[in-house]
Amino acid sequence: MNAKRIEVENHLLMQEITRMFKERGKESVTIVVKGYSMRPFLENGRDKVVLAPPRTPQIGDVVLARVGEKRYALHRVIRISDGTYTMQGDGNPLGMTEEFTEPDIIGVAKGFIRKGRLVSTESRKWRRYSAAWAFLKPLRRILLAIYRRI
Repeated sequence: MNAKRIEVENHLLMQEITRMFKERGKESVTIVVKGYSMRPFLENGRDKVVLAPPRTPQIGDVVLARVGEKRYALHRVIRISDGTYTMQGDGNPLGMTEEFTEPDIIGVAKGFIRKGRLVSTESRKWRRYSAAWAFLKPLRRILLAIYRRI
């Protein structure tokens, strides 16, 4: 089956995803990744994220959230403090983070379609990747520079 691809402004897309979860009772929504902040795992325009309805995220979860006026980010939760969540893209420099609260959550990633294959966030492969990437945080700048050159 060929899916029709359309592009809309981010804030309109986020409103529709929110409506799909709340009003239509959807269990998941799949969108194409836009941007390079989740490299090396997710690539702009190639990969997709499968979102589940909003829930209380844990450290390590990948969340799509509003992080400013008409600004949204799909990044990994790295810290939780007094109801404020801090997130950072896997491919962002060490100091670049965003903050959000629970009402700002659009959805929580339950899987990714990477190079046409579904990877569940519950899978052993995903958990290993997440743990390894967290462990390598001090070396990310170097690893990402090498990745971009390949």
